[in-house]
Amino acid sequence: MYISKSERSIVDSLTLSCIKHNYCIFVTESGYSEANNRMERLFGNMWLSCKELVWQWYDIEYKGVNNAS
Repeated sequence: MYISKSERSIVDSLTLSCIKHNYCIFVTESGYSEANNRMERLFGNMWLSCKELVWQWYDIEYKGVNNAS
């Protein structure tokens, strides 16, 4: 089945939103280490390719952590 670039972009964007949503829940329920394990089991390679982006998003945008001194 052929998926156009725009369709792939939409799927990737929705998947990333789903990953962010689940990461927040898993961290709250189980802590960071277990959340990372659960994310890898649930999302596989997609998690592995975007986990650093999600960690940064979580710290900066979701939690509002500011590294400025």
